[in-house]
Amino acid sequence: MSAFDLDQLSEFLDGDQNEFGLDFAATHGFLCAIAVGPKFDKWLDELFEGNQKKAPAAIITQIQAWLESIRQNLANEEGITFPFEIEEADTESSLGDWSVGFVDAMFLNEDAWFAEEYEEQLVDLTLPIMVFSGIDDEDPQMETFRRNGQLMDELAEEIPNNLNELYLMYHSPE
Repeated sequence: MSAFDLDQLSEFLDGDQNEFGLDFAATHGFLCAIAVGPKFDKWLDELFEGNQKKAPAAIITQIQAWLESIRQNLANEEGITFPFEIEEADTESSLGDWSVGFVDAMFLNEDAWFAEEYEEQLVDLTLPIMVFSGIDDEDPQMETFRRNGQLMDELAEEIPNNLNELYLMYHSPE
């Protein structure tokens, strides 16, 4: 996708006219989960809470192209490029928003993601994402992680490689 397309998407997704969708960073996280995880056909309905027809057709087309671009990068072993600095090691950051989008998509297809043969590896690979999402904010262990700045930096650095591992886990031939 061109920088112009991403700028247009960012403007729409972070703007007031986006009533039902996630913001730009969270949308990228959502799309990354769709790309790396098990097949999930209802992703567009879920992304806009069933209101995708209220979004401009050009935006929907760009979001579909964005997902295809992420999938192509993974298939070509290029990894995922984040549209923001990933070094922001805080739950109140673009990476935190991205993680919320990722976790949202993951739990929409929870049975497939957490199939018995994947569960142990999945827990390890998604731990950094879960920490940044803030989803388990009542969990004392997660809170301990979040208070340790150096650990948060290390967890942030693990995410791109973990996404590649997740992709291989769900998309490699047995």
